[in-house]
Amino acid sequence: MLRDREMESLLLDYYGDLLTNHQKQILDEYFNEDLSMNEIAENLSISKSAVQDLIKRSLVQLKNYEKALKMIEHDRKIKEILQEMQDD
Repeated sequence: MLRDREMESLLLDYYGDLLTNHQKQILDEYFNEDLSMNEIAENLSISKSAVQDLIKRSLVQLKNYEKALKMIEHDRKIKEILQEMQDD
């Protein structure tokens, strides 16, 4: 089972292109560049609470995309089937 942060990063990989450039930039800096919310806020000259709120809202949006499209779930099932075929 994936940890929350790993799952959130995976959601960004699958559905990040559906976000605005601003959302995508902040999430990329947070998950992929491992910057803190304070560092992101300083870099963009916005408040830490604005960064925190944007991350929270964007993650909700990404989770809703997965609920509707189920791309991650489908990919996992395919990988399981392929693994079973290799094992046989």
